[in-house]
Amino acid sequence: MGLMADFAIAVGALLAAAYCLLLSRRLRALTRLDGDVGKAIAILSTQVDALSKALKAAESSSGKAESALQAQVQRAESAARRLELLMAAGQGNLPVPPAAVSAVAPRDLADDAAPDGDFAPFGRAGTQLNAETRKRVVRQRDLAGSAR
Repeated sequence: MGLMADFAIAVGALLAAAYCLLLSRRLRALTRLDGDVGKAIAILSTQVDALSKALKAAESSSGKAESALQAQVQRAESAARRLELLMAAGQGNLPVPPAAVSAVAPRDLADDAAPDGDFAPFGRAGTQLNAETRKRVVRQRDLAGSAR
């Protein structure tokens, strides 16, 4: 019986030694992986810094583009209002206010000039608008201008 107990203790010691060897190898592998993980973290950290700088640059350029676009939209809206006024005046054979004519560049007026006398782009040749239609056009223009 004593021999059997000694044999069981020896087998248990050998199994414990094998398990310790296995754990030692895994621990060594983990420390090597830790070095690789450390390098990966350092690389990712530099990439995050670079991306945050790129994001700040993109935000500043989008802010500049937004302000430029806003200015263009305002100019387009004022040009649309002037064109609506000119179209309403031209369709109804109404006199064009001097402020609207001076606000339009001379080259814009020259582009509208017809090469031959019988071309009428807005139906000015024979179309007369009654007073109610003129009021409706002006009212629509005023409503469109006040909605902005």
